[in-house]
Amino acid sequence: MQKRNSSTHTQLRLGVLLLLGFLLTACSHTPQTNQLNQTAFEPRQAELEDVPFFPQTQYQCGPAALATVMQYRGIDILPEALTDQVYIPERQGSLQIEMVAATRKQGLMAYPLAPDMEALLTEVAAGNPVLVMQNLGFNWKPFWHYAVVVGFDIDTQQLILRSGETERWQTTLQTFERTWARSEHWALVIVQPGNVPPTAQLAAWLQTAYDAEKTGQYVTAETAYKAAMEHWPDHKQPGLALANMYYQQENFIQSDAVFAELTDKFPLEASLRNNRAYTLKAIGCHQTALASAACAKKLAPEDQNILSTFEEMLTLEPITNESCPTINCADK
Repeated sequence: MQKRNSSTHTQLRLGVLLLLGFLLTACSHTPQTNQLNQTAFEPRQAELEDVPFFPQTQYQCGPAALATVMQYRGIDILPEALTDQVYIPERQGSLQIEMVAATRKQGLMAYPLAPDMEALLTEVAAGNPVLVMQNLGFNWKPFWHYAVVVGFDIDTQQLILRSGETERWQTTLQTFERTWARSEHWALVIVQPGNVPPTAQLAAWLQTAYDAEKTGQYVTAETAYKAAMEHWPDHKQPGLALANMYYQQENFIQSDAVFAELTDKFPLEASLRNNRAYTLKAIGCHQTALASAACAKKLAPEDQNILSTFEEMLTLEPITNESCPTINCADK
């Protein structure tokens, strides 16, 4: 009998040790913090003290966090005004898609931050508070929470957040990384559309602008496309997106003006000259449209889409006027 108890106790001790080992392994799994500590990241500390604070009421962390960032961006709005837009009573919380939609509705860009601690700190150091989602529970029993990162101190391993009912919640980088990872590192950098975040990638910024365009936020999209043209001057995609938006709105003169700028900057891009043929056609410059299509054909003589455009422009009545531009073809 005594022997059986001893065996049972041994098994229990082994079970406890295995559980503790599992928990310690899980708790130590903070690769991004570990990587950050191996770099000479600068600055070592930063804090955005001017970011406002709205203590959340029960289950209202979404509206509170969103209002925090919006107020910082100059939007005069309170959490109560956002509750109906983002809070879902049956879920007792807010979905990410609703948070993004509410941001867009205010004419702001909800740029999705890269899932990276260094990117997070870079944005804060640049003056951009970051709205984050955390799982303060477990994967099998989640407790979702929105907060706003406003500061950090790498030397003391601290992160500072506007969180819950605490204006200056401090937590360790490792603890934050674990809770953030359980939300798949979801985070937004909310900015005015003319201000491209320092960690922004071209494709993601253009997608965010296009999402605004699709939902009728044309001024936001226009401003974001123009900002991208300035921020990434060596890329044609921002200008192409802007010109296409104008064309879809039947603002053909504005669309052609953008294409004119693009073809001057990227003279060997046949697709730009091909597209410009259609804006010239739309504003009644048929002769010039044909000339633009001919330039495209010269640059890409085997492109079937370009050949089709050229054939289409040949069928137009040869109309032109003094306001129509002159087309200069570029040699390969």
